[in-house]
Amino acid sequence: MRPNLSRRTFVGAGLATLAAAKSGVAGAAPGPRGGAPSPDLEPFVDELPIPEVLEGDRTMAIGQSEHRFHRELDVAPTWSYGGAEVLGPTLQVHAGQPISLTFENRLGRHLFAKYVDMAMEGSTEEDRSRPRANVHVHGALAPPQFDGHPEDTFRPGRSKTYTFAHHISAAGMWYHDHTMGITRLNVAAGLAASYWLRDNYDTGSAANPLGLPSGEFEIPLVIADRRFHEDGSLNYRCQRQIPDGQWEGVMIGDTTTVNGKVTPHLAVTRGLYRFRVLNGSNFRTYRLFFSGRMPFWVIGNDAGLLNAPVRTSSVRLMPAERCDILVDFSDLDAGDSVELSNDEHPSEIIKGLTGATVLPQVMRFTVGSIARRAGRVPDQLRGGRRQPPLLPPVRTPRRRRVVTLNMDDRPNAPKGGMQTGMTLNNLCFHDEPIEMPRQGTTEMWEFVNTSEDDHPMHLHLVDMRLINRQALDADAYVRANPKPARGTRWAPAPDRFLIGRPQRPAAWESGPKDTVRCPVNTVTRVMIRWPTAEELGFDPDTVFTSAMGHDLRGYVWHCHLIDHEDECMMARFRVVA
Repeated sequence: MRPNLSRRTFVGAGLATLAAAKSGVAGAAPGPRGGAPSPDLEPFVDELPIPEVLEGDRTMAIGQSEHRFHRELDVAPTWSYGGAEVLGPTLQVHAGQPISLTFENRLGRHLFAKYVDMAMEGSTEEDRSRPRANVHVHGALAPPQFDGHPEDTFRPGRSKTYTFAHHISAAGMWYHDHTMGITRLNVAAGLAASYWLRDNYDTGSAANPLGLPSGEFEIPLVIADRRFHEDGSLNYRCQRQIPDGQWEGVMIGDTTTVNGKVTPHLAVTRGLYRFRVLNGSNFRTYRLFFSGRMPFWVIGNDAGLLNAPVRTSSVRLMPAERCDILVDFSDLDAGDSVELSNDEHPSEIIKGLTGATVLPQVMRFTVGSIARRAGRVPDQLRGGRRQPPLLPPVRTPRRRRVVTLNMDDRPNAPKGGMQTGMTLNNLCFHDEPIEMPRQGTTEMWEFVNTSEDDHPMHLHLVDMRLINRQALDADAYVRANPKPARGTRWAPAPDRFLIGRPQRPAAWESGPKDTVRCPVNTVTRVMIRWPTAEELGFDPDTVFTSAMGHDLRGYVWHCHLIDHEDECMMARFRVVA
């Protein structure tokens, strides 16, 4: 249950709304809240594009392309990987088989050049004409030099080779840009795609031991909300009152795309399908369900398969969260249609700032006349004959670590103005101290959310096991523990301000996850086991040299509302011996 919004909530919203007026920046446009709306587009008229699946070592361009997002829109410039029209191919790799991927930056002027904010950490004027890029395989267990560290970037004309060994079991990961200060812009321009890790059980072939749908019956669904200009090009502006060149805190679209098409349709046979669902949005949360609340089965989430399928009628995914589902169309008649829908409303604050509303239509499935034998939903996925082992039990923690998710006033707003910003532990990226967990230990992290938004928290290198969530009297917590100026660590224990009993996660949220939803006015508890160098096959605390010649160390943890990540809601950590 989400507690009622407090006066503090509305004060925060007001600060963000009035940021442009207080900043005194010329060009702040008066008028209604919310950016210019997208054209009205007929849903379910474009076929769902299915990305090409590629395997093996290769060189791929990070480049400019063209794409038509809807048949009623003109062809528009986009960014993509590997020459795709938008997004990129699905990369398929195999556990225990090293892969080498070279990415070449072939970008020209930034697609969203006028929205580059020089107050963002790492951003420069050159990002408008010669934008930096890098690649993060989200969910991979990668050495620090191949993890897509936000400061390990390269400009047009340069490249970087990433090598992955993949010593973990099958999982549905994804790869995307992770460039300091402009991640939100690079991802919205198109730099995101699926990355599937296979193993000896989830092989991806028709003969896989688990009996899961494969080939044309296993389909990625990369869901992302976007805005469009009348000419069909992407529009990043959500708040008219924020001037160009100034961070606005939220990019929430008014149109849903799947695999780069606006509310598409897919013809399906009467049988069982596997859909690998990713919320690739910058900000929007989706609560997904099928027509008539038709049941489906969750077989895995971020970090791989569950012990057994979970039957449900809906799932809620924040940005970067994934869900591996089975949908059975066998009992439907030829010509029937089923819609994948959404009923998650933006918060009242976001509605007020951007004019955003719920986007109910995601895509449509139309059932054909062909019935096929495509197997059945397995009774279990782990622990049986020809199955991977059961997920390990949650370990007892050696340490409890409290971290805070906060909203406050940005001291670095342009021209001395006041603007609402985000922090972790009241710190920005290069502030000290950083978290320094020890290899081989287990910790409980408590994400204490005192801000005005839910946050999907992502830690690189490790997976989390979600334990519970518990309501928090955030107003009383902040009053009793006055927050110092930004730049001083602030993470007091929340124990005296907890409300009610801890709430266990939904069954489909079980198993290892790399991104966890942390609701507002809530303490979200996760268990993390920090691997050793011997287990990893590399030293996670090694110093490495970036593509631009700087010495770097460690990994990052951050909010995956990408606009927040680009501000101060990203922090460093080291896993020390």
